[in-house]
Parts: sequence; C-alpha cells; structure tokens
Amino acid sequence: IRVFCFVTLNNFTLTFHLQINGFKALFHMKNYIFILFLSLFFAISCEDNSEEKVDEIPQSTFLKYGNGKFSFNYYAPLSDKPINVYTYLPVEGATDLPLIFVMHGNSRSVINNCGYWNESARNFKFIVICPEFNETDFPGSANYQNGMMFTGGQFADSSKWTYNLIEEIFSYLKENNVTTYEKYGIYGFSAGGQFVHRYALYTDPKRASFIIAGGSGWYTLPNYSENYPYGLSNSPFIEANLNKKFQLPLVVMIGENDTDPNDSDLRKTVQAMRQGSHRYDRAKNFYQIATNKANELGVSFDWTFTTVPGVGHSSESIAPVAAELFFNSLNN
Repeated sequence: IRVFCFVTLNNFTLTFHLQINGFKALFHMKNYIFILFLSLFFAISCEDNSEEKVDEIPQSTFLKYGNGKFSFNYYAPLSDKPINVYTYLPVEGATDLPLIFVMHGNSRSVINNCGYWNESARNFKFIVICPEFNETDFPGSANYQNGMMFTGGQFADSSKWTYNLIEEIFSYLKENNVTTYEKYGIYGFSAGGQFVHRYALYTDPKRASFIIAGGSGWYTLPNYSENYPYGLSNSPFIEANLNKKFQLPLVVMIGENDTDPNDSDLRKTVQAMRQGSHRYDRAKNFYQIATNKANELGVSFDWTFTTVPGVGHSSESIAPVAAELFFNSLNN
C-alpha cells in the first residue's frame, strides 16, 4: 500500500489518494472523526518520497572565506606575546583542504607575503596560514629568525622558543576543525627561510610534511665547525638528533639570480661571509655541507636543492614555484 500525502480541505471535506498494487482510488470524507483519524494516519504512514539525505561535511566557522585574521596567545610559555595570524581560505566553509604556513621576511610585511600565495591557493585548493612576528614584540634577528633561542646573553628555555608556535597553531586550528589533514607544509622566504630551516633543526617538526627554506641570507650549518648561530657548536642542539634531521622533507630553494653581494640586507659578518659572498652561494654551500655531513655519518639524505631560473631575491616570484612544489608533495 502506498499512500500519497495529497490532502485538500474544502468546506471541511478531506480528499486523499490511495494506491494499492497499482490500483488508485480517490476518496472524499466530510465526517470530522474520519478526518481526524486520517490526519493521524497520514502523520504516521505517509511515504516520504524525497531522496535520502546525505550527511554534509561540516563547514568551517573559524576561518573567514578569502582573507582573514585571528589572534593567537594559547601557548602558555609565550602567552604574553600574542601574535596575529593572517589566513587565506580559497573555498568557502571548506574543512578538507591541506594547509601551509608562510613565514614573512625581515620587512615583516606579512600581508604582502601572504597575498603572494592567494592565487596558488585558489588554483591548488589549499589553506594559507601566515603568522606575524612584528618588530615591536620580536625585534631583530635574535627574536624572529633565530627563534628567541638566545636572549639576555644566554639560551632561553626551549619551551620559549618561537619555533614552537608552528605546532601549537596547527593544533589550535585542528581543534577548531579548520582542516581534516593531520600534517602541514611550511615555507619561509629570506628571514622567513632562516626561521624555517632553524625550526627544522632545533625542534621536532613531527607533523610537517614539506619544509621549504627559500632565499635565506645566511644559515645555521648542520655541523660543528662553527659556533651558534652559524653552526651547531655551543648550542642546545642534541648531536644524536643530527642523523634524523637529514631525513626531513627539507627543500633549500634559491633564485638563480640572487647573487648580489652588495645587498644592504645581506649579513656580512666574518662567519656569514665564510658561507659565501651572496645568497645563491650560501644556499648551495649550506646544502653541500649537509650532504657531506650525511655521507660522513653514513645516513640517508632526503633534502633537496631547488633553484628558480631568472629570479633574484623576490618572494613574489618564488612563491608560485614553492606552492606548486607543495601541491605536488601532497600527491607523493
């Protein structure tokens, strides 16, 4: 028996349709008792002819569609230094997209650097997360690209290193259902590239699936021939961890024309000059020293060295290349 819920009330007359094994009947009733009875019957027995509802993916209510921003101070050891985190969500309400952190350079122009990733985020469908380390709260290289490791003439407790904020922000985003992915990518350019490679060396980036250090001005070399911050000697680095550092998915990226030895932002200390006269040479030297150290230790080496033809020291030009590398890494 199939009862179609088509009811018409006209002058207290109830009209309904009944179909039994293909036989159709049309009935009219004026008796109010029958009307009440049949109303209850319809409420209980009428067939729902609509399609089965499919559970919808819950939409993100935390990230704003397109450009957004939130304040983060939920990591207790650094809660006295809240930071702004700029975001870009390319698909409204999406919670099933991968995510990459983008670290700004020494200019601290986080909005511009984050914006260089918007088009790639739309094309490849990933979320962009851009923490801001402003000059007021994090002055100089010691408090940004060197992670607040060494302050007041001594090494700070490792819980206060700003490198920790990456994992903490990711956990916070997971708690707010921003992404279903369990891992993230991270990219930094210039001073941001310095931040990223030191974050990789000095912390445990356990949920980082892809790490890109782009256009760094100078490096912390992964050996003990130089003192901190130019090398690992006299630093809190645990030497036994060096083996596994070479298995990190680290990309050393540099523009092939990033060769200006007179760049005003290029560090020219004696130790930095030993790494090379310009950024291209320093990037190549950093990668080669890491290769040699891995060979010396007899461990596998998973870092890669990537150059960008026709590009100098330009975050805007390198960002699309890095974005494509990140997207390709998700499919490997």
